[in-house]
Amino acid sequence: MLVLFADDVSFTLMTPEGHMFAGWITFSAFEDGDAVVAQAQVLMRAQDPIGELGLTFGGHGKENTFWEQTLAGLAASLGVPDAVVSTQVVCVDRKRQWSRAKNVRHSVAIRSTLHLMKPGRR
Repeated sequence: MLVLFADDVSFTLMTPEGHMFAGWITFSAFEDGDAVVAQAQVLMRAQDPIGELGLTFGGHGKENTFWEQTLAGLAASLGVPDAVVSTQVVCVDRKRQWSRAKNVRHSVAIRSTLHLMKPGRR
């Protein structure tokens, strides 16, 4: 992960090459009356067509659940075990980027699978 930005109340990370998602994740916190609100804003898309298929067939839902559980865990660790966690999803671009199909060569999932299949490997 590359830290793109950081200040007193937020920081933004960028996924590395080969990650199944290409995007940015911004973590921030702010006060809303007497409450502190923590949020994770994820701007992502699949890195390649294989990842696109995974997201289309359930990956987006699993990604949303992951971030909901992460924020609930953060709240619980800060003494708020029953925090309200909500998700808002906005699709910025519905187009498939088939011109990025060549990115499959950077896929960590594919490279790891090929490595595990090498002859002579324990």
